[in-house]
Amino acid sequence: MCEAPDETQFMTKKPAIITTERKCMKCEENAVLIIRIDDAFCRNCFVHYMTHKFRSAIGKGRLILYDEKVLLAYSGGHSSCAMLHLVQQGFLEHVHKKLRFFPHLVHIDEGAVTNQDMGERLCAQKDITCKLQSTGIPYDVVYLERVMSLDHEQLAKKPADLTIENCSGTKKEVTKTSGPVSDDSSTTEGCPCDRDLTNGMESLDINGLAGSLKKLLESAKTLTTKEDLLWQLRHQLLIEVARQRGCTKIMLADSGTLVSIRILANIAQGRGAALPLDTGFVDGRHGDINFVRPLKEFTKKEIVLYNKFHDVKSTFIPSLTTKVGSGASINLLTEEFVNALQEGFPSTISTICRTGEKLGTEGNSSQNKCLICKAPLDTSVPQASALNATNFSLSLSSTCKRKMSSKQPSSDDQCCGEGDGGCHGNTVNKIDMKDIEGLLCYGCRVTIRDVTDLNLLPSQIKAEVEKTIRRSKMKEEIEDFLLPDD
Repeated sequence: MCEAPDETQFMTKKPAIITTERKCMKCEENAVLIIRIDDAFCRNCFVHYMTHKFRSAIGKGRLILYDEKVLLAYSGGHSSCAMLHLVQQGFLEHVHKKLRFFPHLVHIDEGAVTNQDMGERLCAQKDITCKLQSTGIPYDVVYLERVMSLDHEQLAKKPADLTIENCSGTKKEVTKTSGPVSDDSSTTEGCPCDRDLTNGMESLDINGLAGSLKKLLESAKTLTTKEDLLWQLRHQLLIEVARQRGCTKIMLADSGTLVSIRILANIAQGRGAALPLDTGFVDGRHGDINFVRPLKEFTKKEIVLYNKFHDVKSTFIPSLTTKVGSGASINLLTEEFVNALQEGFPSTISTICRTGEKLGTEGNSSQNKCLICKAPLDTSVPQASALNATNFSLSLSSTCKRKMSSKQPSSDDQCCGEGDGGCHGNTVNKIDMKDIEGLLCYGCRVTIRDVTDLNLLPSQIKAEVEKTIRRSKMKEEIEDFLLPDD
């Protein structure tokens, strides 16, 4: 093992910085804050620095084209509020180079995850929708429960409306020259009424979607698994909303602090192969729609200071990790580690992000993708590999083995005669880990192993699994009649 001399120090702890009587590093005026390691800024220079970095991130490689529709994910937190304000500033008249895309806001209500009652969800939604409506940008409010019944075939034929009915208030368009303007043709004024929000939640309860989501999360054994499932479901719903609204890009308000935490946490959870997609500036795994992270170069401290200088108010909404200890999940433990290290060593976040950008895998666009996260499968490995060793260890340590029971075929088991792999004559009653394991990447396998009942997964995932099972059974039945490949 390599050893460094005793007098060599690779990292030195940040000394205490005296903030009084400091001058701005740009204009030599009195500084009001210090960011990064030892960079002092006045208010005007700091705002210009943030705006320039945001605009340069959007214009990087001309990723967002002229007149393109972009979906902005708005959660009400500090990061999403800052991203929305920066986008609004880009449409002002006095801006030298105005933004040339059409933004569309979306907020996902996750009140069912935290077991909030109808009154609490109504109060939070009224606050969110009033803020969204004041921006003059078209917006949608979507309940997370909708992700439990996304039928891709039906959506392709006739796109379903996932949003709350009559909850948008005044629909507004964004022009290329003057920014957001109101649409006078709309008759609805002010914030959405309680009746519209209540009807939306009652429809979810009637369809049983709220209960299905709660049962799915309750079946997860650990908080880490719940967080990962919630992250995947949220992204699936954003993709569907973007397709319905004709958006080709989705802006996420992931700060550099969050990205650095996710890099370490994903590696710990076995998602190293998908690291460039989960933490990169652009995530193009879905093909027709790309996720963009324009705030990746910003730290959480910079975002909070930007909101304070512009008096941007955020909304606190309880989440799964509210009022839990730092050791309750891998993500929380990693967050505490990174934040504590950043306090003593200010270059921690930037170093982790730059290291994560260098990590990558040899990808192939034609290879199969994971059923849940849509990342390329990383399970095609040689026999002598860590993955096979882990699977062998799991099989040895398993105390409960599945028993295959054979049953006599009945009249309901007859094939429908379609022959296209979509036979519904042999209905699949239950899904186990053996059925779904081959369709998942290693990270999703680890997550799904902690779910006690796989039949609680969203309908679109179960439909894909059942389709695969039917195809495999049909192949076994006609295997004697198939010609060999050679």
